[in-house]
Amino acid sequence: MENMSQHVEGIEDISDTTLEDALRWWGESEETGNFDSTENEGLCGSPFLRSGDDLMNHSLMLPPDDMEVEGRTSLRRLLKAYGEAMEMGQEDLANVIVGCINEKASPLGGTMERVAFNLFQSGNQGDYIKQESLKNFKAAFKAFYEIFPYGRFSHFAANSAILEAIMSDSGKVHIIDFDIGEGVQWPTMLDALGKLRKETKLTSIRTGEQSYTSFEETRNQLLDYASASGLKLDVQEITIGELVNEIEESEDHECLAFNCMLELPHMGRTRSRSQVKEFLKVAKQLLSKNKGIITIGDGEDVERMKYCGGYSSFIDECLNHYQTLCESMEGNFPEYLTEARIAMESLFVAPYVSSLLWHKKWVNLREDSEFKENLGLMGWRLSKESLAEAKEMVKGRESSYKIKVEGQNGNEMVLEYRGAPLVRVSAWK
Repeated sequence: MENMSQHVEGIEDISDTTLEDALRWWGESEETGNFDSTENEGLCGSPFLRSGDDLMNHSLMLPPDDMEVEGRTSLRRLLKAYGEAMEMGQEDLANVIVGCINEKASPLGGTMERVAFNLFQSGNQGDYIKQESLKNFKAAFKAFYEIFPYGRFSHFAANSAILEAIMSDSGKVHIIDFDIGEGVQWPTMLDALGKLRKETKLTSIRTGEQSYTSFEETRNQLLDYASASGLKLDVQEITIGELVNEIEESEDHECLAFNCMLELPHMGRTRSRSQVKEFLKVAKQLLSKNKGIITIGDGEDVERMKYCGGYSSFIDECLNHYQTLCESMEGNFPEYLTEARIAMESLFVAPYVSSLLWHKKWVNLREDSEFKENLGLMGWRLSKESLAEAKEMVKGRESSYKIKVEGQNGNEMVLEYRGAPLVRVSAWK
């Protein structure tokens, strides 16, 4: 497990990034168009978003502090009223309230104003920001992953547990990743496995969901990295059904590691809850006959949200979560990098903030009983060493970040910001 807390290296040099260097792309990229369009006017006639100089000038024209506080309070009351109207089935009233919320929401406002803006924006201004931001997706992704601890913490905690599970096993290692995405979780793992001389297979589950990075691109990067680490690696993409057949028919002695990262901010995409449940059921089934572990990273802590008494309280929990996430991001950005922060929020926060998505999630939670526990999964205790290294990872940041262990016999590691959980990683067997 040596050096597992170090930054990811090897996939397009993510690790050598400082805040200034990582965000220089915003001002230098030849592809970037400033957020400037005469066709993009905000609701009720307010300017929506302007190019560099205008944006900064606009940010200086702020109302007095007492007016700002009053505006935020009234917006929060409107959001609460929206949740209550939806809970009572009064959709016409809810739509009227949404109109009032949109008048106060803004991508240039405070954290709650920005969350509210994304909550009801299904097109027009929101789409415009997204399309402009996508022109710099790779650079924005590198910067986001390196600057903020959400993804690196989750990957470190999961990888540490996986390494502990396979250290005592002499057979091959087979990692099954539910959503491999850009592949940034695995370079440090490949380094460690290369030192252990473990023959390794890495399987990505094909779900039909779209990703910003093609599987072939990710596969080639990982193979190049494994080769440089002296590791014999096989990378494939198959369906869950094909995975079951392959493992049940295999005569190899494999230690299985099932990894499921869900809605972590850097991923910028959601996954079907039914597909997640199928993945975990298959993992439990296969681990009944093979050694191994299951690791789950949860960027929303949905299991906690299911205990909300009603839809209104569920909405409030979601609002609190994403307001905290935006506040934790905002603390890393000086004012002159406002455009970069807006771009990152558009790419990595906005996909999770949607009134339609939240309502669907609430319905699914109401229909479900206990999730992981009903599968018969038992907690895998996380080590004190991995907790100490995880704390070291965020040590140099503002003291608002904290890491603690919870769950069944200490099988969950939680990254908090000002006491609110942002990411939860758990290990199961």
